[in-house]
Amino acid sequence: MIELILTFSSKYLIEFMMFLLASALVFRFLTFRSSKSDEAYFTKFTREIEANIERDKHSQVMIEDVDIYLSDILGRVNKKLPHRHVRFSKNKSVNREESRDISLREFVKSKNGLIASIQAESSVYNNKTPPNFTELTYRIMDQDTHWSKLMGRLPIDGLSRLIDVLPSIFIVLGVFGTFIGISMALPEIAKIDFSNIDGSGQTLTNFVVNVTFAMKTSIAGIFFSLVLTFLNTLYPIKTMRHRIFKKVEVCLQMLWYHIQSDSNKEDKEDRRIFKEMLSTLKSISSQMEDKNLKKKAS
Repeated sequence: MIELILTFSSKYLIEFMMFLLASALVFRFLTFRSSKSDEAYFTKFTREIEANIERDKHSQVMIEDVDIYLSDILGRVNKKLPHRHVRFSKNKSVNREESRDISLREFVKSKNGLIASIQAESSVYNNKTPPNFTELTYRIMDQDTHWSKLMGRLPIDGLSRLIDVLPSIFIVLGVFGTFIGISMALPEIAKIDFSNIDGSGQTLTNFVVNVTFAMKTSIAGIFFSLVLTFLNTLYPIKTMRHRIFKKVEVCLQMLWYHIQSDSNKEDKEDRRIFKEMLSTLKSISSQMEDKNLKKKAS
């Protein structure tokens, strides 16, 4: 088994590293483009949530039922969101308006939709105890296949982590190839007949070829590692996704506090009315007592 690995590595290690690099570049491009699209979408979502909250505060909208209000504000936000296809239609004869209606219906009703996922967490917004907003955001966003999976199949977080560690893997593969080349070159020295250097020409050639392979794998590993490190530093996918995640988390937190603060206002208003009613009843009671006393006195 080891001999098979050594033989394969001695012939195709550099080609295998090139294949890894090409695959990483393709997946990196697709993941980065998907993350940029997500950033635009979720930025629009958070802005619309904030704008609607401010509008409701200014209009002094009373929240009598949390579920109804949550559905209402999310419905208003959903109308302003850019279109996202849940899946591509196979029937290309369908016009754009019909395609938009179908995909929008799928998006709203699907458990993978952002709006549907937030509505599914309505119990959190009914609860007056603050939730763990990081876990809440993770549950909601993980249901959105646009966010969690590339092309609806490959997990983006897993791909991102793999791309981040590939520079180190290239260094390891380069060192691995160097040791393979040296291990193949050293036995060639023992075959050299120093009394007949001319007759040992092929042996010397094999020795040089193996040493050259060792150097080439190191150079290739370092070069591929530098390419991916440069791209990971210049266009960090993980940092971008974390920024989007925190933006949505803050938005959901703001929505929860808005609903709860308005609910508290309603409770305070109820208490104020109750106190006024109690005061009025006491006043009526005192007046009736005064009348009774006057009747008894007369």
